[in-house]
Amino acid sequence: MKKLVLIDGNSIFNRAFYATPVFSTKDGTPTNAIFGFTKILLKIITDTQCDYMIVAFDLKAKTFRHKMYSEYKGTRKGMPEELAVQMPILKDLLASMKIATYTQEGYEADDIIGTLSKKYDDIHSYIYTGDRDSYQLVTERCDVHFTKKGVSDLDKLTVENFKEKVGCEPLQIIDLKSLMGDKSDNIPGVPGIGEKTAYDLINKYSSLEGVYDNLDELKGSVKTKIENGKDMAFLSKALATIKTDMPIDLDIASCNAPRRFSQEVKDKFIKLEFKSLTNLDVFDDSEKKVEIQTQIIKSIDEIVNIFKDNNKVSLYDKNGLYVFADGVEYIMPIRKTLLDEGFDEADIDLALMKIFKEYNGKIITYYSKQFRHRLHNLNINVNCAVEDVSVLKYLVDYTGKDEPLSFVSEYYGYNIDTPAYAISELYKAYVEKLNEENFNSLYYDLELPLSKCLFDMEVAGFKVDENRLNEAGLKYKNEIAELSERIYESVGEKFNINSPSQLGEILFDKLNLDSGKKGKTGKYSTNAEILEGLYGSHPVIELILRYRTIQKLSSTYIEGFKPLIDKKSGLIHTNFNQVMTSTGRLSSTNPNLQNIPVKDDEGKELRKLFVPRDENHILIDADYSQIELRLLAHFSGCKELIKAYNNGEDIHSLTASQVFQTPLEEVTHQMRSRAKAVNFGIIYGISEFGLAKQLKIWPKEAGEYIKRYFESYSAVKEYMESNVAYAKKHGYVTTLLGRKRIINEIKSSNYNVRMFGERAAMNMPLQGSSADIIKIAMLNVHKKLEENHCKSKLILQIHDELIIDAVKDEKDDVEKLLKYEMENAVKLNVPLTVEVQSGECWFDCK
Repeated sequence: MKKLVLIDGNSIFNRAFYATPVFSTKDGTPTNAIFGFTKILLKIITDTQCDYMIVAFDLKAKTFRHKMYSEYKGTRKGMPEELAVQMPILKDLLASMKIATYTQEGYEADDIIGTLSKKYDDIHSYIYTGDRDSYQLVTERCDVHFTKKGVSDLDKLTVENFKEKVGCEPLQIIDLKSLMGDKSDNIPGVPGIGEKTAYDLINKYSSLEGVYDNLDELKGSVKTKIENGKDMAFLSKALATIKTDMPIDLDIASCNAPRRFSQEVKDKFIKLEFKSLTNLDVFDDSEKKVEIQTQIIKSIDEIVNIFKDNNKVSLYDKNGLYVFADGVEYIMPIRKTLLDEGFDEADIDLALMKIFKEYNGKIITYYSKQFRHRLHNLNINVNCAVEDVSVLKYLVDYTGKDEPLSFVSEYYGYNIDTPAYAISELYKAYVEKLNEENFNSLYYDLELPLSKCLFDMEVAGFKVDENRLNEAGLKYKNEIAELSERIYESVGEKFNINSPSQLGEILFDKLNLDSGKKGKTGKYSTNAEILEGLYGSHPVIELILRYRTIQKLSSTYIEGFKPLIDKKSGLIHTNFNQVMTSTGRLSSTNPNLQNIPVKDDEGKELRKLFVPRDENHILIDADYSQIELRLLAHFSGCKELIKAYNNGEDIHSLTASQVFQTPLEEVTHQMRSRAKAVNFGIIYGISEFGLAKQLKIWPKEAGEYIKRYFESYSAVKEYMESNVAYAKKHGYVTTLLGRKRIINEIKSSNYNVRMFGERAAMNMPLQGSSADIIKIAMLNVHKKLEENHCKSKLILQIHDELIIDAVKDEKDDVEKLLKYEMENAVKLNVPLTVEVQSGECWFDCK
């Protein structure tokens, strides 16, 4: 028999909304319900290989049931706004997917599905719904797939398994609802008759009619309730019965289930930002946007001449060399075997050397920093103009995600076999967005030249003292061994300390420290939060926490550094990630130097490992003082903060004086320390519970601190609230230089998600502007060092800190240059102050 899939559109759409995490497009349009619905739709098509498919929807108009009972569905709440706005988008998408939809005034989707499931003798129907009403439709020619949890966990009900799973026959579902009612649809049933009594009666008498035919057999209050509720019972039966004979004007031949989808559908997925769906093998490859002429290069001279003839080309150099110019994709393919036509990697290298020895045009590439490294390894300097599509994408796509060209090309519908053409087209599209957003200066004056600055910093590297590294490794190894023995002695047996499950059994089963919480795997959780909560309950807890600290330092920073150190130079070359954060901050990998702990002694000790490159050099470190607090003063216009910073006052002591209502001269060290936590906590929208946990005080006391802070600095409160209001209205906030961060979470109906959005709206202008400023300073310092022909090199940026490996003879000039450029990167209402220190290792500079 042929297969017909019938989908309860409203039911699955509603389930998808609540089962799929909240997310939206860049313009703030919520799309999670559409995404969840589309995913289950594609899965149904794949799993069933059905011949026909119809999605039935309810209409807002009242149905025949409302005429029978005006309170029908009277207790239901309307759709949440963020769900309702997605419905027309979904229906438009289904139309593009050529999936049939059906509605009819006066009837519900259930009635449409019920009628269609009975309409065709030679077709087997498969109903997908989250509504148990459809259970009554199960027959030999109709199965029901019920969404038990979310939209992916389905319970398949057939005539063979229905009685076993549900406890009655399919049509008896109507009789059960007639007696016990249905709160979701506001079907009254018989007052006082619950689910158990209803099942007992129907199992004994088969149907509602059977119950009333045997009324004399009933006893006590049940008989009274059934007798008095007869009218309501039969009204409820009429309301609960799905129509299977409604008039439907539909040609089943027009409801063919699609197997593949057009480029139009893929374009809509792109617009909806369904990135994971655009890569599925469900699109018709014959509908590529444009077929690009390709030409296979036969010789190195041929590719060199293409560059000579074109002053602007797009270039991609992975697994061969791809160049797009004059509407043609020129390809130097890599030879995979000796018998293949093509080139070896050495041939590609030679071609690049010949091309960039003299080329002075413009290249457009993806990850320009990586390309500079490729040429640097060939002893070639890039002297031509370079455009970077990955940086453009980062600025105008707002994702804060580092996505490879292959992914982005596929996402926007470009053939990955012509990557240089994709780069050219993406460049044009992103430049257009750049102009629309007025981000030209952000790209051309900051982010694009910054990629060259970061390349130079990566090449320069940071020297690691391997003798100190080995000494630290031995010290950690010995302490880990000592701690292990003390832990074993403390609990009375040996076990694998690194095994969470074994540790959990020791702590919670053997020592009975706490009831313990088991996760989905049935094993105890022993994360840091759990262990810190047990602190003081047993001596082993302190030992385990210390063990974990040392173990992490050893594995991450000692053993992790060793393979990354250049054996000849002793330098370590971190990779700076420019396109990976939503705030504009840089991050680093291999190794991650930005995550070296700064607050504990062990983290500070690690800084002793980093030294100047030789005895003629010295490290110079410059660090902004309280840059985000200064930005808070600037943006908020808070007179008290601006005055304090312009007068060089200690902002933490001033806040302590206000919060603790104490004369400035009587502020204690503890008061200042707590005020410091309040100052920085305010920047991140800290709650009274968060501050209480940090300071180890009661939430009520922490709340009083925050209250007094805002009473003292009312302009700060107004500024924070204005950021949240702006984000709610526009869907984003901006930094000092206009960099945007989209904050869709702020419109979420989920409280925790919405609170995260509000905190991001408060903090991002400060954190993002701080990132803008340090980048300006980096560029200016880098430029001045080159202009002054200094041998000193900028080697590291960590948040608000810059480090230069300086020639000792240049030390004084470099310190002055560094301080001046950082303090004058931008003009604020308060001064930017920078602390500059030097030393024979990084530790000495702090």
